[in-house]
Amino acid sequence: MENTTLKGEPRATLGTRAARRLRATGRVPAVIYGHDQPPEVVSLARHEVELALAHGAHMLRVDIAGKARQYLIKDVQYDYLDQTPIHLDLTRVAMDERVKVRVGIELRGIPKGVSEGGVLDRHMVDLEVECLVTDIPETLHPIVTELGLGESLLVRDLDLPAGVMALADSEDRVATVSTLMVAPEVEEVEEVKEEEAEPEVIGRARKEDQAAGEGES
Repeated sequence: MENTTLKGEPRATLGTRAARRLRATGRVPAVIYGHDQPPEVVSLARHEVELALAHGAHMLRVDIAGKARQYLIKDVQYDYLDQTPIHLDLTRVAMDERVKVRVGIELRGIPKGVSEGGVLDRHMVDLEVECLVTDIPETLHPIVTELGLGESLLVRDLDLPAGVMALADSEDRVATVSTLMVAPEVEEVEEVKEEEAEPEVIGRARKEDQAAGEGES
């Protein structure tokens, strides 16, 4: 998908209202930065952007005024439902340039520890890596079938492509098979109704006072 060329159209007007009108036509505002050149404001077809993002693209090939170049996707802003892209930040890069990007992690398989009563906890959904622009992996797919109860997949366990370096600590956990916590059973304690002793005491006290009064008289 990164080899697909998207048609970029220069934006003549800026501002929130202009961006809203642009989105209503099915296009996404974007800004291109980097390499000591002035920012360039363009728009891209939303459908094409969504397809590229769905395929895990980190680069976009954009044709602007008949000149196509590769740009690194630096940031994507989504709508309030976190579904539709509403703005992109792109960066100019050279093909021999090392960049820092976040790569998604998709776990493969069911850990054997799950059949032993455990549950798979994910600690990372993506990983920041550094590599050449041409070596950016789309997604990492670690296999977790051999993870037993209480065992973890660490960053150092990930099989990264040649030339790709993880920027997280090697001992950071990616996923863990944890023991499923079961709430302890609480014994039901029957509520014992307190006997209404106090009124009886009061009643007896009154009778005793009366008897004492009669005796004195």
